[in-house]
Amino acid sequence: MSFADQVAKSKDLSASARFLAKSGKTGGGFKKALDASYVSKKLGASKKLLNVIVDLSDSDSDSDSDSDESEVEDIDADFDSVFAPEEMRCLALIAHNHMKPSIRAFVEANQNLLKKFRLTGTNTTMKMLKEVFGDDPSVVYGPTCQSGPLGGDAEIAAQMCIENLGGMIFFQDPMDAHPHSADIDCLNRQSLVHNVVTFNNPASAYAGMFTFREALKHGKFILEQCTFMLP
Repeated sequence: MSFADQVAKSKDLSASARFLAKSGKTGGGFKKALDASYVSKKLGASKKLLNVIVDLSDSDSDSDSDSDESEVEDIDADFDSVFAPEEMRCLALIAHNHMKPSIRAFVEANQNLLKKFRLTGTNTTMKMLKEVFGDDPSVVYGPTCQSGPLGGDAEIAAQMCIENLGGMIFFQDPMDAHPHSADIDCLNRQSLVHNVVTFNNPASAYAGMFTFREALKHGKFILEQCTFMLP
């Protein structure tokens, strides 16, 4: 199916953190300033990403530690979404070459949340999504775009322009040169022009998932104020 047909099909479908800073004891350095139970409970899989080294043995009790560990394991628990994937615009996932392991780890850590959205992305990332989700019939895919250097970023930008895309998780590599830098600049600019929810690195993406989960679970205005919802 051509990209144009995929977009048309996707368009037809669309037609039908809290994260508060909590300080611990003053003095004693950065480690003591972080509350171990709070960090482990709220950041879960992103602790290593943020290079926060927390010793759970510092918790008040073994029972508290066991409870926290249980909550971390359940951080991507399945849930019922107020909105069906077809009722929202697409969520795009993109990653530069050196960031592909990071985005795969991110997807694996947030499978139950991500499958609540209609997923689109560049060629390699879409292949990765289908590997991770396998034959799960509940996953809804939008258009599969070309690889970035072959025009995939431009195709993602086009979906923004026709209001078929409301969010973008784009793990960019700032340490490498890109032959399609003009397309990348265009994509980033269009995300600003069209007020698309955008996460450009793993830290922001992990943090943003808490907001998405709450919005999908409770139908809060957060999601409605973003461009995920139909016009």
